[in-house]
Amino acid sequence: MAEIVLTNTGLDAFLAAHPEFRGPAAARAADAVLSLLALRGADRDTGVPEPTPALVKRLLVEDLPAFVCAAPGELDTYPAVLRALAGRFAAERRRRVEGVIGEAAPDFARAMSDPGNLTWPRWYAQLLRADGTDPADPGAVRDWLARLDGPPLPDGMRRADLMGRTALADVLLAEALTRAYVRDAEHPPTAGPLLGDHDVAQGIGTVAAALLDRWTAAGLAEGLAGEYAHLAPGPDDFPHLVLADALLDEHLDYYGDSSVPLPPPETEAAADDVEADADRLAAAVDALEGTGQEDAGPYGGEAAHLLYTLYQRGCSAESVARRAAEFEDWTVDPDLEDAPVTVPPPASPAYTTPTAGELARLLGTPGITDTDRARLDKPARELAAVVDRLAATGLVFRYGDAFGLTPRGCAVVRYLLAVRRVEVPDAAETARWDAATLVAAAEGWPQAPAARVLADWTAVRGGAQEAWGDLLDAVRTVNAGTSDAASTRALLGLLDWSAAPVGALRAALADPVAGARAEAELTARGEPVDPAAVPAAARALAVLDGLPGKKGPLEARRTAFDAAAARWPGGSAALVAAMTAADPHETVRVLKPLGVSLP
Repeated sequence: MAEIVLTNTGLDAFLAAHPEFRGPAAARAADAVLSLLALRGADRDTGVPEPTPALVKRLLVEDLPAFVCAAPGELDTYPAVLRALAGRFAAERRRRVEGVIGEAAPDFARAMSDPGNLTWPRWYAQLLRADGTDPADPGAVRDWLARLDGPPLPDGMRRADLMGRTALADVLLAEALTRAYVRDAEHPPTAGPLLGDHDVAQGIGTVAAALLDRWTAAGLAEGLAGEYAHLAPGPDDFPHLVLADALLDEHLDYYGDSSVPLPPPETEAAADDVEADADRLAAAVDALEGTGQEDAGPYGGEAAHLLYTLYQRGCSAESVARRAAEFEDWTVDPDLEDAPVTVPPPASPAYTTPTAGELARLLGTPGITDTDRARLDKPARELAAVVDRLAATGLVFRYGDAFGLTPRGCAVVRYLLAVRRVEVPDAAETARWDAATLVAAAEGWPQAPAARVLADWTAVRGGAQEAWGDLLDAVRTVNAGTSDAASTRALLGLLDWSAAPVGALRAALADPVAGARAEAELTARGEPVDPAAVPAAARALAVLDGLPGKKGPLEARRTAFDAAAARWPGGSAALVAAMTAADPHETVRVLKPLGVSLP
């Protein structure tokens, strides 16, 4: 089968015209290039597929890194085959195609060596070559597979990573084969069809496996689909991926993009068998969400949400009562909704709702009474029951009103998010980021983990003046002029200004965003400061950001603004003008509800 599918790609004619590609590795490269060009619809009227700029880029950057195994010393052969095909064109057309080949060749080399692009066939073909096994000998390939005890993995990769990439590559190749067959049936090419009815009758999957054997190692795809399937686990071997999908959905609901990173956990822990733990957690969530046999109450469907938000907090503990209050639409102070809670020592497993006074502190809502507490008692107990069901896995804990992820649980949720390509850096990774990357990420994090990571970032750099300067520059420039600028400036309130060197503070006085903050810290230290050194923009932003713009009655906000305006040179109009010049988006958002006249 592997020898007869895709018989009209022009390979024989190409090799006859280019004897330099007749060696085994070069011929395999020529076969892959011509076959994939043909499958993607390249014109074959001249006897060989004709590359176009678009087809060249797709071939080098997407298709070859998905389906082909090649040693580092063989990589140059693939662009060389394309150049040989382009060499038949007229000068201008040839230059366009060769230009794209030259531009895409470095990306091709990177993609071919990127572990994230490995599939099971590509990975095993790479390993067996390294072991000295002849990839053209199906018997030798089978014997090599038989000697493996289990699936070896590339450094830093997981079984689910290779499984996911393999499943995607299988779909892409099957789609390309199907479209090619339909295209040739609807518009029969003069060069003949790529696939015959007999080929397709055996199944597109069989045809795809035959091609992968030609492009990786003989008999490899067949072996991994049959006797040695345990060496290439597929989607059915990963039941926890349903939970991974749910966590991805949560992340997209929060941030809209899987590439937006989450804060690193405060403490790292490696699970002995993270996949087994993930299956255990997924089964618990499955039961809670109603697909199991037990009634989980009104909050059973929130299990995945709870797990995600616990990780998003940097794996810090949360309050059952506070989360129940949010589910019941109680008012919670935005500054407290993500605040960590103290974890008491283990005690009675029975849940008791905090006192009215403690609830007022947790929610930031004065005046909570015993009647209010009684009203929250039932939802809090129902939520605690859900947490306790998750805690039975050993991956979640609840002590009193506090609950969170255990170290193993934190590692499992991180694994599940990473499987679906959510960015989940650890502390070492965030410490290596440049200031702009850090600020762009931290702007969307809860305050506690953001403050921790910012402090760690400057500490790794010895608290140096240069590090502080880079960080403050990033706060000023990241999201500047956008509606997110205020959220980015809020990071200034999370910095430990007492740790800033005097030199960094003096350099920051002229900063139109951080200048007033730097002045306040220097003054607190008893350092002399020239008030004229601080731009009016920095002072206006300090007033704007200090107004209670997100909570509290409008009257209190207006009173705070009027007090600030009375102290501002030129009064209200001058203050509003300065605020508008510094940040028009936040000025409108905060002042318009107060009835303040805007420019």
